Amino acid sequence: MKRRDFIKHAGLLSVASHIPISRASIHDIQALSLEGNEIVLKKTDILEFMSSFQGSVITKEHYDYDMARLVWNGVWDKRPALIVFCESSSDIQKAINFSREQNLITAVRAGGHSISGKSTCDGGIIIDLSRMRKTSVDLQRKIVTVEPGCTLYDMDSKTLPHGYVVPAGVVSHTGVAGLTLGGGIGSLMRMYGLTIDNLISVDIITADGVMRKASKDENPDLFWGIRGGGGNFGIVTSFEYNLRPLPNGKVIVGVNLYDLKYAKEIWDFYYDYSEDLSSEIMLNAGMWNVTRGEGYFFLGTLFLGDENKAEKALKTIRNFGKPLSDDVSKKDFIEHQQVADKRNAHYRNYYVKGRHIDEYDPKLTENLMDGWMGVEGRFDTMRVVRFGGAIAEVAEHETAWVGRNAKWDIEVGGHWSDREKNEEYTQWGRDYWKNLTPYCAERIYINELMDEDQDFVATSYGQNYGRLVEIKNKYDPKNLFRLNGNIKPSI
Repeated sequence: MKRRDFIKHAGLLSVASHIPISRASIHDIQALSLEGNEIVLKKTDILEFMSSFQGSVITKEHYDYDMARLVWNGVWDKRPALIVFCESSSDIQKAINFSREQNLITAVRAGGHSISGKSTCDGGIIIDLSRMRKTSVDLQRKIVTVEPGCTLYDMDSKTLPHGYVVPAGVVSHTGVAGLTLGGGIGSLMRMYGLTIDNLISVDIITADGVMRKASKDENPDLFWGIRGGGGNFGIVTSFEYNLRPLPNGKVIVGVNLYDLKYAKEIWDFYYDYSEDLSSEIMLNAGMWNVTRGEGYFFLGTLFLGDENKAEKALKTIRNFGKPLSDDVSKKDFIEHQQVADKRNAHYRNYYVKGRHIDEYDPKLTENLMDGWMGVEGRFDTMRVVRFGGAIAEVAEHETAWVGRNAKWDIEVGGHWSDREKNEEYTQWGRDYWKNLTPYCAERIYINELMDEDQDFVATSYGQNYGRLVEIKNKYDPKNLFRLNGNIKPSI
């Protein structure tokens, strides 16, 4: 779907979902409980909920239901019993209370970018936050406050004109909420840290329906948990971040493209050179398959430092090998943030998975290349990003996010349009990753979760998992918020 077509559809959805459903069309609805059992949502209970709900409630009878239920990753073709579009914190509170009282399987959708489809469900309720997109910039205090439905573009477009930024992700239509709660990696993280490292406080409604403030001074246990623990503990209604300077909203960025026949040589260079990389430089490496038989290796660079020193700092990278193209220049950061949008368009079918890399083993490259060649439309993109820098300056125990000392993060995936290929290509992806995982850490950036099981989630959180379980026991003992990289309560 083209960008302008997506915007058109999104606009139509916004209008359609604002049209209130006729109360006369409400009836008892078959649904699924938290445990997966069939239950009935009674008409009287639904009507009572709707009577005080400011937003819109969509059932399968709503003419735009099939559009409203879509999420970014088209692999997840779910059919919820209810979709509720919240207009306010009060709406969120009412939706949580309704879900808890009905013991209803509950998905929370902000940007809807969950790779693993956790922002939707079959037979349950989607609590949609996409209408709550207010952003407030306080230049005197150098902070920005955003509502949970904001995208990265919503936030960047308000802060960058003032010369400030919040380090976040790399696709502009990604939701701020999910990205932040999972940790928030992006192109500025080596200089300014993860998104959670710039988070000051949140307002959050926990599973009991109570609004709480979480910061280092208020409910510090909850604040610790939401910084990397995902949506396990409630729904955040407001995020407050420190602003970081980005003069004129510009950065020096570029990409070198190479013929894929040089891939193994470039991989060796990348891992070796990036070991001691200055924190002012972000260096990504990866491969694209453009069409069958045509692909490129890329080295993507971003420099955030003294402009007069950029040429010298990037000299080794730009002079390496025989690039087919070399495009490094000063660009508007907000435009740079949209470069990957097209490759991450809504409603296509995706299989994407990631892992941390603590130490480089050349066998990783061997297995990566063996599986990559002749991919024929399955996996079409992958990248490795250098961690370190400001990320590693925060101790492993200071936030729930794990992997502070990881050196790299690898993500491999692809997309396709033919839904008939879902099973075949998904299985191909699983098999491919079996050959890569022995050379990666048993740990994942939780926002790259695809189809990992509960044991892997626990293993991935490592020494922080026990503390996360304690917080889960306190704020969500019945595991209402389980559609995520789940921290399973022990009580």
